[in-house]
Amino acid sequence: PLARALALALPALSWSAPPPSLSLHDSLTPSPIVALSSGQALIQGHSPQPDGASLSLQVTTATGTSFHAHPRVHAQHFSCRFPQDFPGAPPLRPDLLYINALAAPDSSTSDPANLEAQALLIVAGPGQLPDLPQAFSDDFTDVAGNRDAAAAQWPQLRLLTNLYLTSRAARLAGIGRPLFDLATPTDLTWFRQNLSLFDFDQRDRDWSSPLGHRVAPGFWQAAWNSWFNPSNSHPWDGNPANQSQANHRPYTFTNDLADLLILHQRRRSLPRPFPDHRDDLSRQALANLLALQHQGPNSFALPEASRQTENYTAGSWHYGLFESGEWLTEGSGWFANPAHADHRRGGVFLGRALWALGESLRAEPTGPLADRIRTALPLSLHFAFRDAPARGYAHPSPSGLLLWRDPGEHGYLLLGMIAAAQVSPELSVPSLQGPGSLPLHQACAQALDALVDHTRPDAGWTPYPDQDAMAIAALADGLLAFPQHPSAPRWRACAQAAADAWLALPTPASERRQPTPHFGFRQGTHMTHFMGSDHRLRFTFYVSGHWLHALAKLNQAAPTPRYRDRCLALLSYLCGANPFRARLLNELGAVPNFVLDTNGDGIEDRLTHDLYPESTAFVQIGLLHFLSP
Repeated sequence: PLARALALALPALSWSAPPPSLSLHDSLTPSPIVALSSGQALIQGHSPQPDGASLSLQVTTATGTSFHAHPRVHAQHFSCRFPQDFPGAPPLRPDLLYINALAAPDSSTSDPANLEAQALLIVAGPGQLPDLPQAFSDDFTDVAGNRDAAAAQWPQLRLLTNLYLTSRAARLAGIGRPLFDLATPTDLTWFRQNLSLFDFDQRDRDWSSPLGHRVAPGFWQAAWNSWFNPSNSHPWDGNPANQSQANHRPYTFTNDLADLLILHQRRRSLPRPFPDHRDDLSRQALANLLALQHQGPNSFALPEASRQTENYTAGSWHYGLFESGEWLTEGSGWFANPAHADHRRGGVFLGRALWALGESLRAEPTGPLADRIRTALPLSLHFAFRDAPARGYAHPSPSGLLLWRDPGEHGYLLLGMIAAAQVSPELSVPSLQGPGSLPLHQACAQALDALVDHTRPDAGWTPYPDQDAMAIAALADGLLAFPQHPSAPRWRACAQAAADAWLALPTPASERRQPTPHFGFRQGTHMTHFMGSDHRLRFTFYVSGHWLHALAKLNQAAPTPRYRDRCLALLSYLCGANPFRARLLNELGAVPNFVLDTNGDGIEDRLTHDLYPESTAFVQIGLLHFLSP
């Protein structure tokens, strides 16, 4: 849930890493995207070594093969090309190139950490996309039902997982394991307990009958098993002194399950180097998501001490599931802490659940669960636009059009409606204005108009970058889906005005020394990245994923260099053009929740082991939108 994350266009970042640091930033700026038509990927950077010294460069591809080169340094600069300068490397193809650079120590450098750098280059062309890494959320099962070391994707999973856990990024995050090998049974067990989002605990049970409310094995937890403890769950035996992990059962939030399902539905269309299990895994996760929709007429919300009880009736969504199939409710799991309020005032679950339903219907309009989606979607819209207004969960605009909860949550909901309308435009759903029903494509137009109606005079909707990004993404999606609609010019003007207003906001030099592509809270004429009472600079990457998505879609609907440039700057940072000189979109496919500046010098310096379902899903979703114009 969101509570866990605490000039118009910036130029592409150009980090000037001073000696003695080894840097690959020049490989990533202005773009980490390598055009497949170029035939070569240029790898270049700076090194503190003397002229004539050689570096060790390793390039590992997304399919799990590695190649090496040893370029020489001249005037503290080096360069080479892949595959030309890497013996045995195949011709360039759609791919992800994980680059590790090492320099030999010399007398001018006292810190060995300055002699290592990482980068990620993304090779793509029109209609030719690389597959995305999957170990963070994969079930280690292939299409034939083979598992773990017998699965077709095992060699890839093993090599890329090993590469991450021996990497600079993993060491900086405090999780590095220099001798790790996924093929070692103890290391495989450690990975399942400390890294994987997939619930391996229940994977191999007999699934001919459901596990309580959980109807299928496809289940992504809110975090890995060892994350669950007294600070984020309640003891199942009621004894606070029993702090064993087994006494704090893992769970998923409905929105985390939905976020990863959206990503996996989009991954299904990518080329597959191995016959993995992603289609069935997506169907299983969808079955569990559908099971989370409340069907009965009465509210499922439980009373809370000194609070008014929420009222969530048919079409609303339960907050989540424990891996054992029990509902995540008030007073249990995350919500055992009364300060955790993600479920209140309409919650953060309905919008993303509907987005996942829409993406699932578009991905498989005649699939085994398509009819259930066509029933579930109108039911949730009935809750959002019939039952919710009286409870304060939805709000009318001056023209009487309803907005679900807030612009960001309404944006999620709209993305699902528009996705579903691509394959079921005549599906009957509630009107957003008065009684009666409309075809889905007309309700989408109403929902887009509601966003425009709720904008502020200074462009945009809120001070929150995540909310405004999703509203912009929904408007851009509407422009692409319904370009001839009479309201399309209003949608375009609103989306561009909001995006341009945000892009014009600088970050004060007192917060960060150099320009940053990331987005913080809007405060008048600038953005702040100081979050929380500790007053420290913090970049939160699910927000960066939202903006990558929003600007990529807006650039498709209204091509504008400043939108593309900001997308490239965001990607460059995530691929290694950052002060850590490390991949933040890593070999597992995972992205950390945030980074911090702990010493107040204006440069972020803390990278923690906080790989996160929201940041992972939203960054990869945004990347796919950017690569798929």
